[in-house]
Amino acid sequence: MKPALRTVRLLRDDPRAFTPAEKALIGKVHGYMPAQQLLEVLNERLLCDLGPDEVQHTMEQLYAELGASEALPAGGHDWSSLRKLVATAKRAGVLDAVTRQVIDDFAVVFSLSSGQVLRLHDVLLRAKEGEDA
Repeated sequence: MKPALRTVRLLRDDPRAFTPAEKALIGKVHGYMPAQQLLEVLNERLLCDLGPDEVQHTMEQLYAELGASEALPAGGHDWSSLRKLVATAKRAGVLDAVTRQVIDDFAVVFSLSSGQVLRLHDVLLRAKEGEDA
């Protein structure tokens, strides 16, 4: 009977990069699955594929991958791009920090017109209210 081969990790304390398959999985399910649960699935796959000695993926690594995959294309000024941007802000927790005062301060610093300020209030504060509901 042959002994089972075992992979040995040499002097590596950080987790390996995500594979293309893992990146595809992250891209498809991150909007539907909480980040912690997604990380557990990825680490379970890692454990099954490479064994218990492999360094597990970290939440920071997952967040970095999510940030890299969610960049909006340049010139995305339509409603679809705006909805994606607001959804990204919700997932990142940025929308929680947006208040009426933050929008007003932003308007002063960047010399926005009253119409632009009203649109910001309308879009961002409604999106935030929809999150609370």
